[in-house]
Amino acid sequence: MKKIVQMLLVVCMVVLSAQVAFANADQVTIQEGADITAVKRIAIAAPLYTPVDEKAPNKDMLTQIVYDSSRVSRSYVVSYDAVAEAVKAAKNVDIKSLDRRQAAKTFKENVADYADAYVVLTVANNSRTTFFFDVFKAGTNELLYTYEIRANSSEKDTVNTFTNLSEQFYKHFDRSAAEQLKDQNKKK
Repeated sequence: MKKIVQMLLVVCMVVLSAQVAFANADQVTIQEGADITAVKRIAIAAPLYTPVDEKAPNKDMLTQIVYDSSRVSRSYVVSYDAVAEAVKAAKNVDIKSLDRRQAAKTFKENVADYADAYVVLTVANNSRTTFFFDVFKAGTNELLYTYEIRANSSEKDTVNTFTNLSEQFYKHFDRSAAEQLKDQNKKK
């Protein structure tokens, strides 16, 4: 009986350590004075991304992945394509045909009509792929929230990996907003 208990203990320790070893490293930062509880609609900006691996998703696929991953979010998420089409209809400017800098400037100038905030994803492809999600207040372009998540070294640049990292952003953003709301209610 003693041996069985020892074996079960060892198995439990191995399982728990494996879960910790395979968790993605992440970090959340809420800017001082930022109110992320007021964000109900988030627009997705064009990501800053250059694929390194030939099998990795391209920039358009990554933009779609970030939008599709929003299904886990409680916020209403507006796709980059929807904002681009709305700007094209309202201002007769095709964001998608502009160069990267001009497109980003036009996006920032007009996104406040469609969302409370917007998120810009920056991808660093070093030894481990790292996603940096920066949430800005629409209209003022004030940084509200940052989220950094690093893929494990065993994870390749695939649709599944990018989807997982993007879903983690939405889950953490929702969790951070809920915690901030809880803290605000305590102060009242």
